[in-house]
Amino acid sequence: MTAPTPYRIRTAWRELSRTGPAPVLRIGLLASYTVDQLLPYLGVPLHEAGLPARFRVGPFDQIVRQCLDDRGETAAGEPDVLILAPRFEELGPAGPRWTTDLLAVADAARTAAERWAGTVVLVLPALPDEPDLGIGDAGSPTGSTALATRAREAVRARLAALPGVLVADAEDAVREVGAGQAHHPTMFRLAKVPYTEELFARLGARIARLLIGRFGAGVRAVALDADGLSGGAAAALRGPLRALRRAGTRVGLCATDEAVWPALAKECPELVAAVDAAVIGPGPIDERLAGVAAALDLPVRAVALVTTDAGLRPGASVLLGEQPDGWAATLAAAGLFDRPAPPAVPPAPEPLGPEEPVAGSAAGSVAASGAGSAAGSLEGFVAGLQVVVDVRPVAGQLDAVAEVVARAKDFTLGNEQDAEDLAGYAGELLAVSVRDRFGDYGLSGAVGLRRADGVCTVDLFSLSCPVLGRRVEDEVLGEVVRRAEGADVVFRYRETGHNGAAVAFLRALPGTGGTGAGQSARLHALTWDAPAPAAGPAAAGVRFGVVALGESLPEACSVAELAPSYTADLDRIRGWGYRSFHRAPDGTGLTDLAVEAGERALAEAGVAAEEVDLVVLAVADLAEYLYWDPAAATQARLGARRAEAVLVNQACGGGVAAFDLVAGRFAVHPDYRTALLIGANRVCEPYWNRMEINTSVYSDGAAAAVLRRDHGGCRWLATETITDGDYADFMRMDVGGAAEPFRAGAAEQPGVRNPQDRLDDFFRGDVRAMYRFVSMIRSRGREVVDRACARAGVDRRDLRRVIHFNDNGRQLADLARDLGVPVERTNVESALDHGHIGCADQLVTLRRLLAAGELATGDLVALTSTSSGMHWVCTLLQV
Repeated sequence: MTAPTPYRIRTAWRELSRTGPAPVLRIGLLASYTVDQLLPYLGVPLHEAGLPARFRVGPFDQIVRQCLDDRGETAAGEPDVLILAPRFEELGPAGPRWTTDLLAVADAARTAAERWAGTVVLVLPALPDEPDLGIGDAGSPTGSTALATRAREAVRARLAALPGVLVADAEDAVREVGAGQAHHPTMFRLAKVPYTEELFARLGARIARLLIGRFGAGVRAVALDADGLSGGAAAALRGPLRALRRAGTRVGLCATDEAVWPALAKECPELVAAVDAAVIGPGPIDERLAGVAAALDLPVRAVALVTTDAGLRPGASVLLGEQPDGWAATLAAAGLFDRPAPPAVPPAPEPLGPEEPVAGSAAGSVAASGAGSAAGSLEGFVAGLQVVVDVRPVAGQLDAVAEVVARAKDFTLGNEQDAEDLAGYAGELLAVSVRDRFGDYGLSGAVGLRRADGVCTVDLFSLSCPVLGRRVEDEVLGEVVRRAEGADVVFRYRETGHNGAAVAFLRALPGTGGTGAGQSARLHALTWDAPAPAAGPAAAGVRFGVVALGESLPEACSVAELAPSYTADLDRIRGWGYRSFHRAPDGTGLTDLAVEAGERALAEAGVAAEEVDLVVLAVADLAEYLYWDPAAATQARLGARRAEAVLVNQACGGGVAAFDLVAGRFAVHPDYRTALLIGANRVCEPYWNRMEINTSVYSDGAAAAVLRRDHGGCRWLATETITDGDYADFMRMDVGGAAEPFRAGAAEQPGVRNPQDRLDDFFRGDVRAMYRFVSMIRSRGREVVDRACARAGVDRRDLRRVIHFNDNGRQLADLARDLGVPVERTNVESALDHGHIGCADQLVTLRRLLAAGELATGDLVALTSTSSGMHWVCTLLQV
């Protein structure tokens, strides 16, 4: 078959796109660069092979994400074939991560092939165009060429035995064209098109040949035009004939005169012996070719005519050149030697280098969290990108923002705002900047908000293609909801035919067009001709949320090192699993810790103490003095002198129960807008042994939350408390109260007894009663969570995190089983690192999860506790 020029192929493809037959293949393409130029060079040869195709190019630079997302845009297209084309240049700087990240693409390919794409073609990326060390790169085992080669071979080995996954190699196409003619730096700079048309043509032809063979539409036999093989030329076919036979290709022969046989027998006896069918006689070549096909029981399309006569059958033959020495290469380029890779057992992977990550690695465009983890976890892939999204008011960036908005096509609301519109924007205009572990994408999007009549309208929401697929849109949505401060959020959009990514995102929003359970704001995606949403039902009680958190934790101490100074039962301590705890130095009191935590929370929120309307201090142990109000003292030391101060002394459940108190104060005091909730603990060691009084190692510390009315972030949904006063005496210390005051000269120091002694005394040695008590503690812990979920209109299965008081590892594992959540979604790691900090546990853990990005907008979090009294408490928050 003669090779048409790229121009002729593109022309033919335009015509086929208009008038071609119905497609028989649906082909999706995902690349880390603009890959649309590949379509003609795939479409035309597939059409000629009887496999007309419909193509769908997936989102730019989202290979692994789209492969892992069963509900994503690419999966929704239900492709029969999925082509994946990464490049090293988008994998970041040369380094050992290249192998890990490219293996993640291989695993994603396997996942897609197993779950929803019948055939996946992974295009091995070509070697980098510009080696790091120039000419010296060839001699360096850690140069970019060596690292790229290692990554390519690791992927080839990983995919060697997998059904449904084919491998093409962009490096083969580069070699055919020549590196100097393969790359197009100008087009890459302008449109992310890295290659020339000639390279795309060669690469497309190679992928097409793979697919033609995969679907049985390729050449299965050749018909040699023997009339042109006289004068010794036939001898040049000895090698190609052997290759054709190895490839399973059958051989036929066409000629006009029987006299061809003696000459062929003399010059190339192998040819005569190899012929499976021959048609000899006068008449059109098409008739002889059809005769060969019939004799071989094949369709004519599966038989390729091989000839030296350019005028014999133009456009439908493999034309051998004038020089027989080049015939083998011509036949190879025509795909006549193609055959599938034989099944192979992939070798064991080489050990990773000292700098290679085992997990948690990801490339911005194509990687996932670790070489083997991409196949199973979309969340792991996104988390591994280490994406940071910065949303802030446009200040001196108007021209750059206008350019980003003008260039956005896939993710835009379609409202066509130009630079002049943005300059006069009557609302809040925000710029979106994005970076990840591969670098800084810079200004990547813009959002416009207008507030009126209790509604926040978003009519500008544009993101550039390179940052899509990284949950950037989710982060921006969270910022929009936060700035809406509880108001309904209405996205107004127009469909442009190109902004399907944005429209699909909006239509999938939780609560779109109605009230999502527990939403901090109702979300609506509406076209401009749709009526404004009806006012939503008033939330139960009041709306408020956590603006900021602060903490005060003394230096951590090793449990293993200090346990012998507190208890002789070291096996029991080791069984709990605690690693460290916090012990305040002498002279540091409970209110000292509370004030420091409160100051840090106010500073983080940017709130002055004079703005606070309510200070709530929750304590689990004694404060510095008796007959003294530590809440009032804390209020004064903070400088929050206009605030009401309230003390909550409900043991270690007070920090969770206090949310309900704040809700009540907000409900009956409409002028209250800002509250400061502090949970603090300072173990009174003369009365309380940190490691013997309960099933926890007790710590000193405090944590504080700034709560604001109508704030949409970390919004309070509900608080439920179950109280059973029958057990009020269980934790009491008998000496020191009015019933039995402290007496000077007492024989021994009074203190709280250990739990076993208290159980024996309280239940009078009744082991069955003790067991029922322990079982009841667990069942009511589950019951109070279910009550809170019912009040908030959510399901316990919707909980993203359960943050209990910092009990020991075994108890938290029991809690996880009772609630039906993985123990990893509790506060177990934080508990074992910090010990039980009284009322501060939940706020300390919540602060760490938010800071680490482990909670996303919309996540439901349960703060839970069990405390003496007995009380079971649950507060639900929505991030």
